[in-house]
Amino acid sequence: MLYFHGDAPGTQSILRRYNEDTVPVGLSQHAVLRTGYIAVIAVLVLSAFEAWRIQNNLSAQNLTIYHHYAEQDQALRVLRLNLWQAGNYVRDFLIFSTAEQATQLHAQLDDLKAEDDRALQSLDQSSARGAAIPKLRRSLGEFWNVASAVPESLVNTTNQAKFEFLQHEIVPRRGELYNALLDLAGADQQKLEEGERDFAETRRRGGFRLTTMLALGVLLSVVVARASLRHAQILESRAERHYHELQKLSARLLHVEEEGRRKLSRELHDEIGQALALLQIEISNALSIPQPPGARRPLERARELAEQTVQTIRNIALLLRPALLDDLGLVPALQFQLEDFLRRNPISCDFAEEGVADQLPDPARTCAYRVIQEALHNCEKHSAATKVRVLVRQLPDCLLAEVEDNGRGFACDSLGMPARNTGLGLLGIRERAAIAGGTLVIDSEPGRGTRVTLRIPLTEVPA
Repeated sequence: MLYFHGDAPGTQSILRRYNEDTVPVGLSQHAVLRTGYIAVIAVLVLSAFEAWRIQNNLSAQNLTIYHHYAEQDQALRVLRLNLWQAGNYVRDFLIFSTAEQATQLHAQLDDLKAEDDRALQSLDQSSARGAAIPKLRRSLGEFWNVASAVPESLVNTTNQAKFEFLQHEIVPRRGELYNALLDLAGADQQKLEEGERDFAETRRRGGFRLTTMLALGVLLSVVVARASLRHAQILESRAERHYHELQKLSARLLHVEEEGRRKLSRELHDEIGQALALLQIEISNALSIPQPPGARRPLERARELAEQTVQTIRNIALLLRPALLDDLGLVPALQFQLEDFLRRNPISCDFAEEGVADQLPDPARTCAYRVIQEALHNCEKHSAATKVRVLVRQLPDCLLAEVEDNGRGFACDSLGMPARNTGLGLLGIRERAAIAGGTLVIDSEPGRGTRVTLRIPLTEVPA
């Protein structure tokens, strides 16, 4: 396992900038936004409560005005009707005056007077109307005093006396009472108009308060929305800056990793491999010399062990970074990798290359090699494929690499990654492709195999 420290050139500065940017700042902005949201919600709640209160007050006021007007109108109708009936009763009595008629008229007038008293009580319960109610009571009392005396005083009088009594006593007081009722109706109408004006004024004031609160809520909402958008823009720009910094850090770490792999591979191949080769030569020389009985077999086992160790060192060096990739280019390194792949697996493999230059840029060469290596590793471990095809093609503007197998495949999500999280291999090669400026497309379906396509842009690279 390789361990890479952050002392590589440029890595410490990237980490320092990232740590500085990720320190929590602007906590007061969060507090201001929270306060703004609470204020907006509070204004909306108060506006809703104010609207409910205004609606209830207006409804109660309107209902009160209607009830008062209905009660007053009903009382006035009773008084007008009783006045009309009393006149009719007196007229009928004056036409046919008998003792029985006098008794009946007396009872009828008492009933009408009782109804008028109840109507006056209903009118007294309402608000004051100035002099309308006292005037009505005075006129009504005079009318009933005169009308109540009719049954006893006009039973045995002449028609001329009855007519004069009717014209001089009943008719003037009836007219005066009718005028008093008209004045009272006018006062009621005036009070109704005043109530309507009060109702309109109350509604106007309530509407003004509600409009003011809603305007305040809209203003607060606009301020909070602008602050939120600005804060979101700041966070977005900061996240984008962090993303670019992480991309740079990831690219730097990959570069450091590849450099470490290259150095370690060289050291294993050049130093340890040469030392083991010299050990093999020395053991072979020792075997060429006559040995005492029993000493030859241990030397042969030591030579075999040295040969196995050399092969293991070569495999480790190949796994870290093949020297062919730096010395001869991408195609020989891939050919050697595919030969090793065929030695380990019974999977049929087809390799094709078209116009790939020997001297490709190191980022493109390394990215293509690692992507194909990871794709072959996944095919070997997970796909259960029987055939795999590798194609590397250099186009005028890009390097194209494809690895396709006929294995079991897998389901992909909307980002083109496995729906089930099976590891970091595919995510790592996609990150490598992005750092190299290329694109990686993974096309797979259950039961239909997998195709990995890498496209890396190239500039001024001869074919």
